[in-house]
Amino acid sequence: MSSTVSIYVAISISDGVYKHWGVFIDPPGEEDKIFLQVAGSDGRFRYEMETTDVRQSERLVELIHLYDVDVAKINSIKTIASQVTVHNEIRGWNCQDYVLDLLEAPEQEAIVNSKDAGYKTQKDCLQGKQEGLA
Repeated sequence: MSSTVSIYVAISISDGVYKHWGVFIDPPGEEDKIFLQVAGSDGRFRYEMETTDVRQSERLVELIHLYDVDVAKINSIKTIASQVTVHNEIRGWNCQDYVLDLLEAPEQEAIVNSKDAGYKTQKDCLQGKQEGLA
């Protein structure tokens, strides 16, 4: 029997105008918890992977469960996260855009079933929370 791990989007208060988003991978071991994000400011974002439990942060506002995935897929998700294009050339592009871009790749690689009703509902909910859209 294979074990699964939950994938969340963590939404936190930031020092900037908009809330900070990142993808939180929540395996059972405290030292294995992973937070995938871009950090920086407009035009100067960079990809970062932290080993941290975002639930311990006082800045955490919301944790949105997206899907559960086989624990064997964690490295694939980390690889994908490091390869998502950081669009510093696009004025106003930010961590929220990064997270939405990051959700596309696992769908394309069939790590997550984009047709799954529960996942689709959560992703639509998340897209509705994106700030700064004209």
